[in-house]
Amino acid sequence: MANLFFEIEDKIFFDESIIFDEEKIKKYILNFISSKINEKQENERPFFFEEIVYDFFDYMRIDLIKTKKTRDFGVDGIIKLKLELLGSLDIGLQIKHKLVDSNDVDLFLAALKNMELQLGVVVCKDSRNLQKYELNSKIKAILLSRGVNIKERIINEKIDINPVFILKFDEIIEIVAAQIRAVVKGVYKI
Repeated sequence: MANLFFEIEDKIFFDESIIFDEEKIKKYILNFISSKINEKQENERPFFFEEIVYDFFDYMRIDLIKTKKTRDFGVDGIIKLKLELLGSLDIGLQIKHKLVDSNDVDLFLAALKNMELQLGVVVCKDSRNLQKYELNSKIKAILLSRGVNIKERIINEKIDINPVFILKFDEIIEIVAAQIRAVVKGVYKI
C-alpha cells in the first residue's frame, strides 16, 4: 500500500477549489481517510488505522520502527527522534482506533516500563479528559511552600506529569493540512 498521505497530497495539489483554504484541506483529508476506513470490515479497521498512523510518521519523515503484532508488550512501534548533539531519543508508540481513557494510559505506561522506555505517544481517534495526570492546585501549593521554584506562568497553567503524550486523529489531520498548506504558500508565494 502506498503512503496514504502522499496520495492525499497529490490529489489536493491538483484541486484548485481546495488548495488555498486550510479548512477545506482538513475536511478533504478527513473525508478521504474516513471513506477509506469505512471501506474496511469492522474487524480490519483497527489494523488499517495503525497503517494510517505509520504512514503519518513516514509522511512527516520521523523514523519509526514497527513492532510485531504479537508479543509487542502493548507497544506498536518505537519512534526514533534524532536530537543532534544529544543523540537519539526512543519514544514508545501505541495506536488505538477507539476512545482512550486513563486505564489505557496506565496499561501503556506499564508496557513502556517493560520495554525500558521513559516516554510514549498514544495516537487515538479521541480521548477522555485525563485529569488524574494533571497536578492539582493543592500539589502546586505544596511545591511552592517547599521552595520549589516554578515560574508564575507555569503555576497558572495545567502541569502535565504524564510521560505519555496523547495525539488525537483530528490533530494529525490538522498537522497534515498545515503541512500541505505551507507547501502551497511556498509554491504560490501567497
